Amino acid sequence: MSALSTRTFLAVSLVLFTVLTAAMTYPQVLHLRDGVHDDGDPLLNAWALSWVAHQLPRAPAHLFDANIFYPERRTLAFSETLVVPALAAAPLQWAGVGPILVYNLVFLSGFIVSGVGMALLVRLLTGNAGAAILGGIVFAFLPYRIDHYPHLQLQQTQCLPFALWAFHRLLRTGDLRDGALLGAFTAGQILSCMYYGLFLLPYMAVVCGAMLVAERAMPARRLLALALAGAITIVAVAPVGRAYLDARKVVGERQLTEVAGGSATWWNYLGPPSANLVYGRALERFAASERRLFPGLVAVVLAAIALWPPVAAPRVAYALGLLLAFDVSLGVNGLTYRVLYDYFLPFRGLRIPARMGIMVGFSLAVLAGYGAARVSGALRSSRARAAATTLLGALMIAEYASKPIDLQLVPTSAPEVYADVLRDRGDSPTAQLFEFPASPLDDPTYMYFSTFHWQHLVNGYSGFFPPSYRRLTEALENFPDDRSMDAIREHGTRYLLVHGERLLGDRYETLLPQLDRDPGLALVSRRPAMRTGQHGEISLYRVTSAAGR
Repeated sequence: MSALSTRTFLAVSLVLFTVLTAAMTYPQVLHLRDGVHDDGDPLLNAWALSWVAHQLPRAPAHLFDANIFYPERRTLAFSETLVVPALAAAPLQWAGVGPILVYNLVFLSGFIVSGVGMALLVRLLTGNAGAAILGGIVFAFLPYRIDHYPHLQLQQTQCLPFALWAFHRLLRTGDLRDGALLGAFTAGQILSCMYYGLFLLPYMAVVCGAMLVAERAMPARRLLALALAGAITIVAVAPVGRAYLDARKVVGERQLTEVAGGSATWWNYLGPPSANLVYGRALERFAASERRLFPGLVAVVLAAIALWPPVAAPRVAYALGLLLAFDVSLGVNGLTYRVLYDYFLPFRGLRIPARMGIMVGFSLAVLAGYGAARVSGALRSSRARAAATTLLGALMIAEYASKPIDLQLVPTSAPEVYADVLRDRGDSPTAQLFEFPASPLDDPTYMYFSTFHWQHLVNGYSGFFPPSYRRLTEALENFPDDRSMDAIREHGTRYLLVHGERLLGDRYETLLPQLDRDPGLALVSRRPAMRTGQHGEISLYRVTSAAGR
């Protein structure tokens, strides 16, 4: 395989990682159109992908003024914007492909393309295609990924290996084209997952800085290429950075007390997800929520082999990157994160430093590739080298295998009541909807349904919640009393939807007489909620005045 051209190697890798992804995430491949892990974050991210595709052709200047938390602005930036994956998938959205199918294709691409990218990087560094595939397996199927199965944004690591691949090419050639690629992939990672984009910056400062120091020279051509990379990154990221800064004025920052809960400890690297077939039960005492960081024994052993003397500069650089990533993942339990929090403003928006564990896995993947190449180089025959690579790959797959993924089926269309909103609004381009009950358990579903009608929602669900929405939900304690109805009207609500299928017991039946008597409400329709996959009824009211009852 080492003699394969780069294009052939990429094609083979793409097929291989597609097949492996289908197996490692089974039965997701059987439910691409209608299956997600749960009805929380997956629906939030399906909505975000759809919003970017919807808004860009219509009003790109208002891309970040998403249709949630009305009348707040810059609401897309209250969580991950997913700009790059959304742009990549936009043609599918425009062709009428359903939001869940688009979501799952983007989601699975995180495994596939990350594996291919890591394989390309390790092949460039080692010249060994078998070792490259092994490095790709480590990065594509880290147990960390299964632990974060509901989080599409945390699977968006496709640009990470390509950014380092472009840097190593730049180091060798000093070509401006490689500088442009480095800038594009770095910006692409920031615009795919802000967490990983921010983590990438100090990581590259250490790894790339170490490599540049080892070179002991800075030719003008290389310096120019690096400057071009920096300029492209800044220009591409600036609009999103401004949106996040504007959002910060509304939602504030993470406090260190909150960050402490998302900070890893060294023993969390011994804890795999409970679904892991080999280690899940045996090592569960080391795991904690959002801190299941076990990288696999085979990868660690191969990395140790890579770092056995003599060691060349690239391996030292990635070892330093490994140490940095480990320390940053410790958050307030380490040294580096406090410095980043104090002096680098964007880090004040991050809640879970333990997610830097992905860069620990990234470093191990590169070093494991080096270790596999060293093992391969010690074997004389091509048959023995192929057998060793196959055995190591099989051991990795066995270590990373999980129980079948639990999936929740979601509707592929919206309830009919939303069509009633569109008919009733008349000539108004958009209407403001408030949907009850309102909670983090309900609002992601309303956001998903909004991809079929794109009206403004007073409701919302995101990484940050604006104070105005928190006050509104507090006012709903005795809905539909005067306080709650006044709070709903103050948000500019034009339509009130009451979801009987989401209310417990006889709550819906007791609400209807009260709402029907309200002189400030006019019943538009009542529709069965069967198309949501739940029994019950949805009542739609037009808010006709601000008068109390």
